[in-house]
Amino acid sequence: MGPRERDDVAINMFAARFRWLTALPLLFVILALAVIAVGTLSGAHSPKAATREKLFDFYQRVIPSSSSTPQPFHIITIDRESLDRIGPWPWPRTILADLVDKASAAGARGVLLVEPVDAPDPLSPETIGDFWLGGTRDEELARQLALLPSTDAALAAALTRTRGAAAIAESASAEALGAQRADMRGVEWLRLKGGDGDYLALPGARPRFEINDVLARSTRLAIAALEPDGDGVLRRVTLLWSRAGRPAPSLALQAALIASDADTATVIADPSAVALTGRLPRMLEISGRTLPLGPDAALRLYPSRQTHAPETPAWRLLEPAASNAQLRGAVVLIGLDVAQGAAVKTPRGTLSRAQAHAMIARQIVSGKGLTRPRWAGYVEAVAVMLLGAAAIMWSQRFDFWKAVGVAALCSLVLLAASVAAFVFADMLLNPLPPALALFLGAFSVAGGRSLGVVLRDDTVRGSFHDSLPEPTMKRLREEGAAEILDGDHRPITVLACELKLADDDMAKLAATPDDATKLIAAACEDLRKTIIETGGAVEQAQGGKLFAYFNAPLQNADHIEAACASALRLIESMDKVNAELEASSRSRDVQVHLAIGIASGNCFVGPMGHGRRNRYSAIGPAVNSAAFLRSQAEVYGPAIICDETVYRKSHHHFAFLELDRLKTNFWEKPMSVYALVGNPFIKSSKSYRTLEENHRKLLAAYRAGDWATARAMHAKVKESPGSNIALFDIYEERIRKMAEEGAPADWDGAHRAHV
Repeated sequence: MGPRERDDVAINMFAARFRWLTALPLLFVILALAVIAVGTLSGAHSPKAATREKLFDFYQRVIPSSSSTPQPFHIITIDRESLDRIGPWPWPRTILADLVDKASAAGARGVLLVEPVDAPDPLSPETIGDFWLGGTRDEELARQLALLPSTDAALAAALTRTRGAAAIAESASAEALGAQRADMRGVEWLRLKGGDGDYLALPGARPRFEINDVLARSTRLAIAALEPDGDGVLRRVTLLWSRAGRPAPSLALQAALIASDADTATVIADPSAVALTGRLPRMLEISGRTLPLGPDAALRLYPSRQTHAPETPAWRLLEPAASNAQLRGAVVLIGLDVAQGAAVKTPRGTLSRAQAHAMIARQIVSGKGLTRPRWAGYVEAVAVMLLGAAAIMWSQRFDFWKAVGVAALCSLVLLAASVAAFVFADMLLNPLPPALALFLGAFSVAGGRSLGVVLRDDTVRGSFHDSLPEPTMKRLREEGAAEILDGDHRPITVLACELKLADDDMAKLAATPDDATKLIAAACEDLRKTIIETGGAVEQAQGGKLFAYFNAPLQNADHIEAACASALRLIESMDKVNAELEASSRSRDVQVHLAIGIASGNCFVGPMGHGRRNRYSAIGPAVNSAAFLRSQAEVYGPAIICDETVYRKSHHHFAFLELDRLKTNFWEKPMSVYALVGNPFIKSSKSYRTLEENHRKLLAAYRAGDWATARAMHAKVKESPGSNIALFDIYEERIRKMAEEGAPADWDGAHRAHV
């Protein structure tokens, strides 16, 4: 089995049996996309899609209809003051007749009663006689009541003197009654165009009570029902109804016919659709203007910026001295205001029923209407699947935030396209399902990656004992790039460190051996974390020994400098550990000593082991050199000792002192070793420059055999800060011995070190 195969076994041994779990988020999202697509298609024209409808409401508030049609309607509002002056509601229909006559006399083009007349007038003589005096023996009072004029007749007479309509079926329910057949034969105000047949399938409307014959013959009866959606907002208005098997206009449609000076309207049937009860309306034409209709003969609201028609209180209209010139040429609607009657909630605010009918009638007159195309549901459902699939594919190539950003950008494009269709084509297209599909696709890959991260992270961390730096772990988690763990032969920098306790400290801890092992284990863990944070791969050796490898597994051009920076961080970490030990009563006066050796050179690196005992390690001369230099720290005093390669590549960044020139059995020629004593700030300090210069002169005199000068320079060095280390005691003893005994015959300034 080759290195690559061994590596694959190590990476995939644990995760292979659970790899199918990483596909679960994707499967769930594909199922969710299918559900969204089916729901989008099935509910494309349903008023129960509250989120979609609220988005369209927002469009209307931000971009109202650009219609420039003048306001042809005027409201005679029955407000609180009118009730206080005239009397409580309901008023006798003789008062309504007076209002109709006054508006007609003022020059109104037509008058429409918004309050329905499909119930008996409670104040009419007939009602009083039938209901209040029923069963009494006062025959004379009944005879006197019978002689009083009928309020319905008075209202009917007023309505015959003007063009108008009276409202019925205030609460007709198209959903409850369903589509009913409306016979178009003999209907003068409505014509049928398109398709064969004389019947229309229209929503059914039914009056609450039997309507007075005189009143029914005096004017056109119009349906006043305004049916809101499930959330209570009126968005669609049925313009054509079926009443008693004949078509009946809505109150707003009748008002629009009067305002347009039109005697007839034309309904255009859908040639491609037919119901059991008749043809389905598709469009309505009035005075050359065409309005789109839904299958239930409903018009979508699209009011202009100005939604309110001018108002005149009813009491003012009845004032004898009032000229009421404001009503000349207007179509007048008489009804309760929003405080006294029913309120109608619309996308543009809450209105009275009279104001709502006037707003709808003005839209009809303007010829503006919003369409929700029949193909919209199909397009949106296909967009859900295609864009969801696209999001899944691009999310496989991008990182999480980039994938989400692309989804957000595409969603903005969809929203812009929807707004453009609304503005330029009066068309309603829903961007929300495709946008949701985009984000689901992006998040699905993130979910799959997250589950894969858990599995791969557990495998890799279990195999390498949390020994790899975060950049390596990230590539393994997100890209699955297991090839980066393949064995390789490359230049690396090896950092060898060892934690030790002095003999006296070990004697202090002899009574509590568990404290000693926990102390070393905690210190090793702290060093391991520091090495990983600085980009090194860690290998735990026996006892308190660790090796760190830089430039592996991922390559780093500045691996030598990274190793030096990591070594200085390790010293800082150990200082903190010792400070904590000093602060503890159980470990006071105990110190952990750290020795570090750094060497650089070509080594074999890669996983060395199997299964969960696998570890990332290195083999080569640099490993031996780093271990040797680590052992010399105890001899020379400074905690960090480096070889010539490390010094040569990084001395311009860090502060070094040359320690010695040594001969060993694994170095072909004498090599200088150096102490890493500080960062760039230390290097630039005056005290370091003085110490380094005097020490360099000391070494030059010593290696030249000038013992007097070496002794003088040694004295200067000892006066410098930071010179209280074993190194200068060693040179003091060497200079004394050389001065007394003389240098050997083969003296070259190097000393042999035994490994």
